Amino acid sequence: MAKKTALNKREREKVKKALLERRAALMSDIDGTEQEIDELQDPKADDLDRAVEAGAMELLVALGDTERRELEEVTLALEKLESGSYGHCEACVETQLKLCATCPFIPKARLEALPTARLCVACQEAEEQHRIPSYTRQRPRRWFGEDEGEFSHPLMNKDDDN
Repeated sequence: MAKKTALNKREREKVKKALLERRAALMSDIDGTEQEIDELQDPKADDLDRAVEAGAMELLVALGDTERRELEEVTLALEKLESGSYGHCEACVETQLKLCATCPFIPKARLEALPTARLCVACQEAEEQHRIPSYTRQRPRRWFGEDEGEFSHPLMNKDDDN
């Protein structure tokens, strides 16, 4: 049976260090992607060059969106570490669903594999199969124009990913 505790101080520090490193890498990648997009926006001589650039720009925007989503998840995980709620299953915060032995905590093995995990494996599977009641996500994903600090791209629509 899995241990029903949150991470100890040493484990939290290790996770925090890894998350900070990942955040720095993502910020660097996002800056690089934005610079590449700027470089692609230079006027070119012929239509073929512009068509190739359009395809490359679309790919860069998609990559940037993925990095922004991950950055949002990393930022939330760091905030949870500071507040002491890191490692708690969001679906079990208000009412323990008791879908797994570690309820309401996310197992350490899952946090090691996915430090930004919001749900334990059982709750994640149940959510994907629409078998659990809706729950309040901590900081749901924001959409372009909903607030000043959004990470989503203006061309994304709400059905793209949640």
